Amino acid sequence: MTTDQVLDRCRTEWMFNDIPEPEVEDMLAELRDHLDDAARAGKLPTLVVGKDVTAFASTWADEHRSRPPRRSLRELVRHAYAGGAALLLGHHVIGWSTTVEVVPGTVAAIALFGGLMTFTPYWRCVLHWPFWKWMALSYGLCVVLLALFFIGSAPVLLNVPLWGTALLLLPAVAAAVGRVLRTEVFRAR
Repeated sequence: MTTDQVLDRCRTEWMFNDIPEPEVEDMLAELRDHLDDAARAGKLPTLVVGKDVTAFASTWADEHRSRPPRRSLRELVRHAYAGGAALLLGHHVIGWSTTVEVVPGTVAAIALFGGLMTFTPYWRCVLHWPFWKWMALSYGLCVVLLALFFIGSAPVLLNVPLWGTALLLLPAVAAAVGRVLRTEVFRAR
């Protein structure tokens, strides 16, 4: 396993363990220094971190966890924004339409996506859920689907034109470009 693969796997594990991004960058810089020292001494990266890189990263994350996982309103809003933008853009692209009718079912789907992404530690965690969480999710989805069935073709809450979707995506594109530029500047140093 190469140094970059070790760093990538550790970054993934630390982000999964909800370590704040600045702390992840510090941890990666420290680990990179150790791995570079080992490479100069002719040692493989696995001699530094062990054969199970995920276990190493998890142990280090447990030692550096300064607070409980974040589940804030800001995160819920960000996830709902991402879900709404993806839903609108997907409807425009798949349906080849210039307008999207937002109905109560759309709002429920966005709320469900935002809640699941905020209050479950991402989808890899779902595989390790206990039975009661699976049952709660199943019953919750049944209730949402039943409510959507009773609502039926409810009144249109909002018509979103294609330019409105593009305007909604503008902050996300600006944030993504800013993040790429910050990463490139950080790497150039």
